[in-house]
Amino acid sequence: MTTVKLGDHHREILGEILDHSLEAAFLTRPDGTILYANPAACAMFGYSLREFQSLGRGAVVDPSDPALHSALEQRSLTGHFQGVLRLKCKDGSRLLCELSSAVYSLVGGEQRTSMFIRDVTERELRQEELKRANEELKRALDEVQKLRGLLPICCYCKRIRDDGDYWQSVETYIFSRAPVTFSHGICPQCYGEKVQPQLDQLKKTNLRNGSEARSDPIQERRRW
Repeated sequence: MTTVKLGDHHREILGEILDHSLEAAFLTRPDGTILYANPAACAMFGYSLREFQSLGRGAVVDPSDPALHSALEQRSLTGHFQGVLRLKCKDGSRLLCELSSAVYSLVGGEQRTSMFIRDVTERELRQEELKRANEELKRALDEVQKLRGLLPICCYCKRIRDDGDYWQSVETYIFSRAPVTFSHGICPQCYGEKVQPQLDQLKKTNLRNGSEARSDPIQERRRW
């Protein structure tokens, strides 16, 4: 634990640094009393300096954060802590913050705590989204791996035999192993070889039926 003694000149410089810092800075006691909060801290959490001094550490600490207990324990044992904690704002919103805190002693022996806080909410959310995307990609690659290798397929009906010795259609087999949905159509070759002859035959049948329906029954009797 460090013992600190500052002259007036150094205090003035330190004050300028803290007042113009983009990161939130707190000067506290280990019991949670807030002695000072810089303008960035007031802007980040929505409290005035007087409100911080009245409310103490409980104003921003989120007791529901599972990482809080281990963070306080680590600082108590080692005199410092660095990590990410979830902190709360005056309006009730939550921030994921990168926090560094250290305990030191004044010349008279009084303990103080310095805390520097950076809002990393967007960074953490992006990392979480990237993690989910990587997991989805891994799952997709795992599914693709299941489709590799030799597939036992019937040369007549084209069903595929699965690992349980059941025969399934191609669509059912692939759908159960990969995130795909089938849409059915007709390729040009099958259209020419299968569909077109059926359409031509249907047209001939319709023409023949229509011709018979239009024939004159009286004329037909005279022929006989």
